[in-house]
Formats: sequence, structure tokens, C-alpha cells
Amino acid sequence: MSTMLTVKDPHETWRTELLTPVALQCGSPGLSTSFEDVPSQWRDAPIRTLRCTDADGSWAVLVTVVRGFRRQAGDSLVGNEFGRDPHTAYDLDSPGDLVYELQVTEDDGSDEPELLAFRLFGDPQAVGAEVLRWAGKKAAYSVSPSVERAGTRQRRARRQFDHRQASAASPPVRVGVVSDEAAADLDALDASALCWHFPRGNTGAYLRSAVVALVGYGEQRPHLRSRWLTARVEGEELVIGIDDLIPANQRHRWDNARWLWDRRAANTPAGLRWQVDRVEQAAPAVAAVRRGALPEALTNAGVETDPELDALLTGVPSRLSDAELTPTWVANLYRGLADLAPWRLDAAYRVWRDARQAQGLPVQDSVVLFGLGGVGAARKPKLALDHTGDAPLLRLIHTGSNAVLPYVHWTVPTDLDAHLYGWQPSLPYPH
Repeated sequence: MSTMLTVKDPHETWRTELLTPVALQCGSPGLSTSFEDVPSQWRDAPIRTLRCTDADGSWAVLVTVVRGFRRQAGDSLVGNEFGRDPHTAYDLDSPGDLVYELQVTEDDGSDEPELLAFRLFGDPQAVGAEVLRWAGKKAAYSVSPSVERAGTRQRRARRQFDHRQASAASPPVRVGVVSDEAAADLDALDASALCWHFPRGNTGAYLRSAVVALVGYGEQRPHLRSRWLTARVEGEELVIGIDDLIPANQRHRWDNARWLWDRRAANTPAGLRWQVDRVEQAAPAVAAVRRGALPEALTNAGVETDPELDALLTGVPSRLSDAELTPTWVANLYRGLADLAPWRLDAAYRVWRDARQAQGLPVQDSVVLFGLGGVGAARKPKLALDHTGDAPLLRLIHTGSNAVLPYVHWTVPTDLDAHLYGWQPSLPYPH
């Protein structure tokens, strides 16, 4: 009976001896270390390597010993004092200094882990310190999520409510240049409802940057420009006109929420407007969101989240490679979800999906709610809504698209919010 021979690193004992001080230095809680033989593309034999990783194994620091050389003083950069020949360095019998090679990798969901760092060090203490720096990176950039004080929020909501009431009582709406195709929609325009619901800023006045897309005309493709009846701010008035817009990019798009401006939809029941039949049904979820208990609110509404978002919701970096961005992302995540109505996400996704399917468009991609900021690259981090088939799913994605899910479909409806505070809007109560 033949025995299969296992090829070993010829310098296994030597490398293990040199790496042991690093392993001892890195023996901290939450960090596991192990010796293993890693295949090499430069030689037939594997290379004895020290692996350091956390409990979930999502990242790893690999340390081995190679032959290297110190760079000339003029070429030396911080953290780049040494170089090595990739073909001969792993043969410890070759000429050169013994140096420690460190590689940091992270599982990014692809077939091969992403390489985050590659460095060479001259002594075990320095490489051990670098391992611990990477191991402590998530803790170093973790933050405590913060939310707006309830009193501050209520005062702003009251200012906005008072402005809504005043504008609805005497709606300052002017019709600008429009086309004949908009005649029926103009006849059905409820100026009071439009003024009451129009987006507001912190002072309560109209949000001057907002362009509300009311209804589109002609051939409608989400990512192509088309004609839209719009409302925008000019001075102290709302002006109705026609604009060329890319529908998918409009944050304030009301064609699927006509009750906000159209008399013909005035009798739309609360269940279709709010996705609850009574105000008190929404109260627990809104209260949870506004006290910062987002995981609780999402779970209670049957909304699933991906692991990266789970980390950010608790203020922890989702990945080592993005750890420095965590404070920005967490702040923007909680700010962006401050008006979230979690129970509406299922219906919101279905509205988006049905509209795309009606045009024969694919729906395998998710739809963005908002961006998290902090990145200048074309593909930016954004919170997106998807669906598992059984439940809505919120997840973190990176995309260069400007397409978004309109706010009116996934945030707390403005009139519902007023009722939650105990205020009575001048608009008819939906039944």
C-alpha cells in the first residue's frame, strides 16, 4: 500500500520559531492565532504562516518570514522601508535580511479575499503591533448611534404643521407654462392639499430645493427624460409647470400617491395611504424609530437586514476596509431613517416592482433609499430596499446610480405624523 507524501515548507521549523514571538504578542481576547501552511504561486512547497483573525473570520492578517532588503534612504517611505524579490524571497536560503511579511485580507463576498494591506517589517515587535492595530480597528471606529431629542423634533414638526395649515387655508399656487396634455390634471388639482403636503424645511417654510413630480406624460421609461407636471417654489408661491425629468431619480415623486394633490383620489382610504387603518396602529413603530431603536422597529415590522447593515445599526464598522467611514455612515444612516415607517416597506417595494414589471423591466436589483456619504468615488455606499420573497430586506450596496425610491412611499406620512402628535390637519381625515 502506497503512502501519499505531503510536501512541507523546508523552513517550517525556522519560520515557526521566528513567528512565535508575534503569535505571543497577538494573543489577545477576541483574536485567534494559528500556524498553517499556505500555498505559494512562486514555489512548489507551501509556506509556514501565522494567521490572525477574529471570531467570524471575515478578515485575516497573514504573517510569514521572507528574505528582503532595506531600501535606499532616498527611496524609503514610512511603512515601506523594505523590499523583496517575489521569486526568491520565500527561500530563506537566498541572500538578504530576514523580514516579516504582513498581508491583511478581507472577505468581500467574491471568490478571492480582498487584499487590504501588504507590508514588510524588520522585527517581530513592529509586525505584532501592526497586527494588533488592524485587530483593534473596528473597536477604534465604533460609535454610539445618536438620535434627535424628542422635544427638538416636536418643535420643528409644530412649526411645519402651522405653516402647512396656513398655506392650505389660502393656497399660494400659480399655474405657469403647461401643455394641453395636462389640462385634466390641472382641473383636478387640489391646491390646498398640494400646499399642505409640500416638503418643508426646518423653519416650516417650503423646502426651496424640492421639485415635486406630480404626473408624467408621453412614453415613460424610468431612466430616460420625459415630460412631467411639477410643483416647485418660486418666491412665496408654488408654481405648477412642465419639466423634463428622469423619473427614477426623483425623491419627491407623487404619481403613485395622487391623494396628496389630486381631488380624484381624495377618498383614498387610510389603509392605502398609510398602510395602517388607524393612527394608533402606527404609534409603536414610530416611537421605536424616534428613540433610536431601529433594530427593534425593523424586527417588529418583519423587515430583514443584511450583516453589513446590522453592524452599522449598532455603530460598529461593517468591514475593516471601511472602518474609518463608520462615524459618518452611522450618523447619516440614523439621520436618513429618522422618518422611516418600517411597516410601509413591503408595500413600497411592491409599488416599485409592479411599476417596473408593467414596463417589462427587470426587478432583480434593489432600489436605493438614500446615500451614506463619505466617498468620492463613482460607486457610493447607499441604503437600499430589496425583498426576499417573504419579507422586505434592507441592505448596504455600492452603486453609481442616482435612482431612488420616492420618500412618500417609505416615510411616515405627513398627515399621519400630525395625528400622532394629536394635531388636527385641516385636510379631510382619510377613511
